[in-house]
Amino acid sequence: MHSGDVILVNPNEIHSTQSPDHNHILVIQFPMDFLQKVTSGKYYELFEFDLNTVKSRNSTDDLLVILNRLVALANQYTIIDNLTATANIYALLALLCRNYISQLPIEKRHNNADLTLLGNITGYIQLHFRERLTLPMVAAQFGYSVSYFSKFFAKRMNLTLSEYLQQLRLNTANELLLHSDDTLTNIAYNSGFSSYRNFYNAFLENYQVSPTKYRQQYQHDKILHVEP
Repeated sequence: MHSGDVILVNPNEIHSTQSPDHNHILVIQFPMDFLQKVTSGKYYELFEFDLNTVKSRNSTDDLLVILNRLVALANQYTIIDNLTATANIYALLALLCRNYISQLPIEKRHNNADLTLLGNITGYIQLHFRERLTLPMVAAQFGYSVSYFSKFFAKRMNLTLSEYLQQLRLNTANELLLHSDDTLTNIAYNSGFSSYRNFYNAFLENYQVSPTKYRQQYQHDKILHVEP
């Protein structure tokens, strides 16, 4: 990302942030129930947001005006400032809904029951991903057949359970590589990988560099942060 870039991440999208350089990034997180309320339940049921200026150079001048106002109000606490910030939040969401949405095809639409179930599933996985988890184990935990659970998860998450687990484990390993002096083998096991070789291959495929070289390149910059 560069100055002025904006990326919008929808629910249940695997993502991480990495920054070897000193910088400031504005992060705004909207609670799902709030987005559902202000869009009359249409967000994530009929549409999702579609904005990533790193991949596609959309014009975001109006958006940046609002974001800069919110930055200026970040440390202001008067009633007027709070009301002004709230007004800008609603203006931001109105602009996003006007210009940066993508209609969901019928097979990708979510309902509240699916969202609740998916939240419970991902919550369980995030608690246990450092352990040995298999598709049959997670399916059984929620009372579903392997076939049904596999299709449901892949459809709602746009990736398989094994791909989701790998990303969670890689994000954890990345954090440990940069902010600990632990050995690579321990990092692999503490992140949930079954062996160092599996960790090495997954890391190399994802980052195009070995864990050792990655650590040597970035660990000196303690401001770097990775967040799953």
